Amino acid sequence: MKTVGKYVYCIMDGGGKSQNFGKIGLENNEVYTIFHRDISAVVSKITFKEMQPDVDSIITHQKVVENSRSIGTTLPVRFGIMFKTDEGVKQLLVKSYNDFRSKMNKLHGKEEFGIKVIIEKEGMEKIKSTIIENSKDVKKMKKEISKSGKGESYFIKMRMDESIKNETLQKINEITSQIHSEIADIVHESAILKSDLQEIVLNTAYLVDKNNITKFNQSIEKIKTRYKKHGLVIHQSGPWAPYSFC
Repeated sequence: MKTVGKYVYCIMDGGGKSQNFGKIGLENNEVYTIFHRDISAVVSKITFKEMQPDVDSIITHQKVVENSRSIGTTLPVRFGIMFKTDEGVKQLLVKSYNDFRSKMNKLHGKEEFGIKVIIEKEGMEKIKSTIIENSKDVKKMKKEISKSGKGESYFIKMRMDESIKNETLQKINEITSQIHSEIADIVHESAILKSDLQEIVLNTAYLVDKNNITKFNQSIEKIKTRYKKHGLVIHQSGPWAPYSFC
């Protein structure tokens, strides 16, 4: 006989009565709320087992979170969290009430947006060419190579190639730091995230007041135009639930 548990999608603002969102949950189960005071956990029944983060399950989880966001301020819960009973979920709300309430107050009226700065091969070569053309150290080593014998010039070239690589990476870091600084100045809060691909040289999340979203979008468009000449592609996503700020 299968053991049935309670899967938690998110914590949302609002309590006082249970709500039913319909059969939109994992395993096509009904999603409903369990409340404590003025907050609620959004849950559904599920077979009590270790969850596998397959694409369909993750998408379903996110859809439930988005449904909750359409109602009120929502704190996403990471994928795979479940309890044995409704009472176990209720105890979570009781135990963590002050923390949940504080986060909801901070996140009320705000949306998360993601920005990825991607450098393609052409962009990397463009920055590298600029370094070769303007770097004093590279120019100096080029002169040394022209005056050196074959053996010595080989090692100088190795040092020069390493210098070009380091200066190129430093320049990319300077550009992305400037981009992040410009955006961070106009948002409520920011977070730098891990980049899984080498081409993504900046992966960030920004918490934006809903009243400032138009200004935020306009600023991103200007930044896209300004840094296109450096061979950088700026990709914007969102609005999302505040996954990076909970």
